[in-house]
Amino acid sequence: MPIPKAQIPEPKLITIVPQLAKFDKLIQPIETPELRQLRIDEFLDARSIAPNTRKAYKEDLLRFMHWTDTAWAAVTPRQVTQFKAYLLQVDGATGKRSLSDASAKRILQTLKNFLNWMTQSGYLDRNPTHAVHLPKLQEPETQHLTSEQVMAIFNAAMETSLPERNMALLSILSHGLRAQEASNLNIEDFDGQRLKIRQAKADSKGTVPIDLDAQMWVQQYVQWRQSQGEILNADSPLLASHSNRNSGQRMGYHAIQKLMKALSKTVGFDFHAHQFRHTFATNLVLKGMNPYHAMTLTRHKSANSFRRYTKAADELAAEQAFRQLNP
Repeated sequence: MPIPKAQIPEPKLITIVPQLAKFDKLIQPIETPELRQLRIDEFLDARSIAPNTRKAYKEDLLRFMHWTDTAWAAVTPRQVTQFKAYLLQVDGATGKRSLSDASAKRILQTLKNFLNWMTQSGYLDRNPTHAVHLPKLQEPETQHLTSEQVMAIFNAAMETSLPERNMALLSILSHGLRAQEASNLNIEDFDGQRLKIRQAKADSKGTVPIDLDAQMWVQQYVQWRQSQGEILNADSPLLASHSNRNSGQRMGYHAIQKLMKALSKTVGFDFHAHQFRHTFATNLVLKGMNPYHAMTLTRHKSANSFRRYTKAADELAAEQAFRQLNP
């Protein structure tokens, strides 16, 4: 017997909404720590950079890797902003920052460059750092040494146990070389009148003439080493260690900084090796050298980067112009 039509229930449609939130991790790109590291190594291999720069870039990127385990393809602008805040955070116990604005900016710039390379290489479809601004840096203070300070430092070096080597080192630094560049010099890089920089930051290689005093100190140091029975070849380090443990080996960057700290205690004021570079550039401008020629000697690539070394000269020139107008 057929069922009356009125007794047939109306069908109900049930909408099934998938709980995507529970499966977010399943749809996120998956990268092992090894693969993330492989991308960093590939990025570094693709660039023509000095060993020290490569090491610094790698440390910057590993800092981000240790901060988050997010796959490179899943990094968002919000995460980059959070990482920026992490770099700039103040220690609650000490009330001080663990990183300066300059260090934080360098790390973020490295991350920007890396993710931009990832985008250009097809690993990412967009660079999440484009929406994040780098920290603004205050214009650095001048760091040149006065003539009185330089004289005090040279006098202190004369009283050290190795005046021959230390006076040669200070003479080299006083011609604008970075500490690492001085460390990298070989015997063949000194021709009696100039120094040839073969390894330098940002590929700023070149030749730097040195004055008669510096020529004398370097020549005397080389002759002193030969008088001590040392056989010097073209590839022998120009500046060497003379400790019992490392005698004859290259005087490294850290050994140079250690000497600067020891001399700082003797003269009664703190200074570091790079201040000789500031002093060299400032004095060139103060003496009226064409800024282009000065930049050639310091091997700077841009006027903006060179200006921080000549701020004192600019200020003095401006004051002299003011005095002429207002005697």
